Amino acid sequence: MREKVVLTGGGGHCKVVIDAIRKEGIYEIFGITDLKNTGSEILGIKIIGTDDILEELLYKGITSALITLGHMKCNTRRVHLFNKLCELGFSLINVLHPGAIIGEEVSLGKGNVILAGSIINSCTSIGSNCIINTGSIVEHDCIIENHVHISPGVNLAGGVKVGENTHIGMGADVIEGVTIGKNCIIGAGAVVIGDIPHNSVAVGIPAKVIKEV
Repeated sequence: MREKVVLTGGGGHCKVVIDAIRKEGIYEIFGITDLKNTGSEILGIKIIGTDDILEELLYKGITSALITLGHMKCNTRRVHLFNKLCELGFSLINVLHPGAIIGEEVSLGKGNVILAGSIINSCTSIGSNCIINTGSIVEHDCIIENHVHISPGVNLAGGVKVGENTHIGMGADVIEGVTIGKNCIIGAGAVVIGDIPHNSVAVGIPAKVIKEV
């Protein structure tokens, strides 16, 4: 019998995660909690209530969870959900799409989603509550801190460090050895050739800081 898991957050990202869970074949999805659309379904999985029922689910024996809310303009909601689930006592699962390639000596925290076509090469460290999205490449010896979203088609060269709560936009490239600070937003298609300080929005080719978050 497969372990049951509750997903928190409906929407487009939830659809992709449901597909990954089904293909991985390890967990059975019990249901989805969301702030709205209670009673509706996503890919045949019912939205069973708001986040207020999470404690009740624990009492019913549903002890595993995963955040399926995508990264929005502000990451606060995902971080809040992560902290709430941990405080309640849920075990946050990692979901690794079978179409992803994971190298040797890659370390993972908890609550991460690694999607189809992504490549994570050897000796990379990934924290918790991260999204490594479709077709992204994280090369060897990278450090990805907690609550980071690597968007589809991003390329991180070897030895890149990405600080917590940072969002790297679709198709961005980061050259080897660069450090991107905490709470940053890297624009879609940017090419990052130098370090980016904390709390920065950086866009362009080469990427330049245009404002503070």
